[in-house]
Amino acid sequence: MQQHKRIDKSVLAVGIVGSLVLANVIGLALFGRLDLTADKAFTLGAATKTVLAELKEPVTVRAYFTKDMPPPYSTNARYVKDLLDEYFTHGHGNFRYEFIDPMSEETDADKEKKKDVKQDIFGRAVREATSVERELQGLGIPPVQVRVNEADKLEVKRAYMGLAIVFGDKKEVIPVVRETAGLEYDLTTLVRKMTREKTPKVALVGGHDGLDPEKAMARVWGLLGQVYQTSTIDLTKQAEVPDDIDALLIVGPKTPFSAAEKHAIDGFVMKGKGVAFLLDAIRPDLQTLQSEDMNHGLGDLLAAYGVVIKPGLVLDSRCATLNVTQQRGFMRIMQPVQYPFVPLPEGLDPQHPLTRGLAQVAFPFMSPLELSPASEGVKVETLVKSSPRAWVQEPPYNLDPMQRWTQEMVKDEGTKALVVSVSGALKSYAGGDAKATNGRILVAGGSSFLSDQFMGKGTEAFGMNLVDWLVLDEALLAMRARGLNAAPLAEMGDGARNTIKYVNILGLPMAFIGFGLVRWRLREKRRRDLAA
Repeated sequence: MQQHKRIDKSVLAVGIVGSLVLANVIGLALFGRLDLTADKAFTLGAATKTVLAELKEPVTVRAYFTKDMPPPYSTNARYVKDLLDEYFTHGHGNFRYEFIDPMSEETDADKEKKKDVKQDIFGRAVREATSVERELQGLGIPPVQVRVNEADKLEVKRAYMGLAIVFGDKKEVIPVVRETAGLEYDLTTLVRKMTREKTPKVALVGGHDGLDPEKAMARVWGLLGQVYQTSTIDLTKQAEVPDDIDALLIVGPKTPFSAAEKHAIDGFVMKGKGVAFLLDAIRPDLQTLQSEDMNHGLGDLLAAYGVVIKPGLVLDSRCATLNVTQQRGFMRIMQPVQYPFVPLPEGLDPQHPLTRGLAQVAFPFMSPLELSPASEGVKVETLVKSSPRAWVQEPPYNLDPMQRWTQEMVKDEGTKALVVSVSGALKSYAGGDAKATNGRILVAGGSSFLSDQFMGKGTEAFGMNLVDWLVLDEALLAMRARGLNAAPLAEMGDGARNTIKYVNILGLPMAFIGFGLVRWRLREKRRRDLAA
């Protein structure tokens, strides 16, 4: 009897294990996804579904991934295939993809070339490129060096993990997929760029010694160029903004705008188009710890729209850190120090599409903003504000990060507005009854956050969202912010924290002891029953 029971248990165990293995094998061939993340990071965004639904001609994606790569690259390959499966499902026949192992495309001649390895004058192993390698090089997909463990030896191999997107005679490439965060946004952006009939134009107002987009803000300017047509215009040479411009950026001007230029900008807003005013009180130089005063002369224009830039700079106890080099004897060391001139706002509007989902965005050297009461048909919103521990410092400014920050410096402590938006029926700067049909402006009390010096992932997303909002292209905003929002644990008291700590330390051992005692008591009871 006991032998039959043991056999039954063995059969049951084998059946359970076999069922699990079979379910996993079947699962590899089928596609399905249950997304339990807060921001639905593994579900196609509405923007992606819209782009796919609007495809009128086929788009083909060729995913070149070397087979049998070690983690995390194998996991990335699996994620890419699942993502492309979802694109295919929502593409209604106009989205196709191929998942290609470049090694499987090699010819016999290619395999012979790989064996013919020589040494260059430096002793490095070199060989002639295969036809597959030349093809991928022509597409712009480079090989990457991957460490693999084969036959108990750690080796470095060349592998591919890139995407080529083809639409008619147009081609775009994602050269290397090292991580999957943001991949959906990148892929959808490229598909949208290739397939839409007209690409919006974004212009930076030149002159006035503003930030050079090719140098000071090259990173965000390059990203904008991937999505929009970007250019620079000089309003001193033309009476109005061309009609084909969809949005204007005014970034860090040093010299005043003339009345004619302000009327040209106002005329653009009255047409229902968007302008971003990123205006500085000073231009800092952190190498010399000196600053230049800025005089953009746009205060009266912004006042007509209901925004006033107040004098001074916002300093905040909740701030970013700077790495400061210090000389210690014969050594130079880097020391991180908190720098109140670079606030880390805790008040990014969670509802506005421009800031929803963003966190840890630094806003250096910002002036405080003040809003007039909104008139009928006008929507006024504070998108970014400092923490309640902020204050305003009047000039002259001491930019030394190693100075002593004393409580005596803090005056009029409280929350300060740093970035605001105004949209709707804006009144014209020219006066009269003229109003914009659907104008929109964004005002920031500084422009340094767009400079390469302070650029981070969150700031990069904010800069791109800013332009999307200006051109009424809000479809990609929520998707871009995925994965950028921090998810910290809720704060708790010392009592609750200690309880959780000791439960973690003692809970599992006590559970095992309790389980053992219960099993022991059950066995003792069974022995007594058998003896009786």
